[in-house]
Amino acid sequence: MAWIRAGTCAAFLLLASVVACAVPQPITGTVKRVFDGDSMIVRSGGRDVEVRLGEIDAPEKGQPYADISRKALQGMVLGKKVRLQVLDEDQYGRTVARVYRLPDELWVNAELVRRGHAWVYRRHVRDKRLYDMERDAKSREAGLWALPDSQRTPPWEWRRAHPR
Repeated sequence: MAWIRAGTCAAFLLLASVVACAVPQPITGTVKRVFDGDSMIVRSGGRDVEVRLGEIDAPEKGQPYADISRKALQGMVLGKKVRLQVLDEDQYGRTVARVYRLPDELWVNAELVRRGHAWVYRRHVRDKRLYDMERDAKSREAGLWALPDSQRTPPWEWRRAHPR
């Protein structure tokens, strides 16, 4: 009977260690560079981590509002400490994450949507509250929502029409 309990304990510990390894640990660092409204470099533990903000999509370079979106992200995080909640890795090897500014824990991804500087990225959204924030920004004509309809092409559609 004792060997059954020992085997059960060992199996439980193995399973717990596998689950712990499967959940990405948060990354903390300082934002060194902002590329556009949804990507940046974070310096953490002596290495640079290229980060794509998850669940949102900001205007691409060459799109209306792209510079304003980039400057909004810069204003929130450039030179500041952040915590990354890793969601995934994208096809370009970037860390896809929710970004929280420290020490106030501002959820940067959501704040960009709330202020109208980015769209909710429908293909990759996990937190449905982002849709409410986007609807609210649109109703207030905040940020990019103040642009004429003809200038409000979602980035995923713009990329399709302008392949690199």
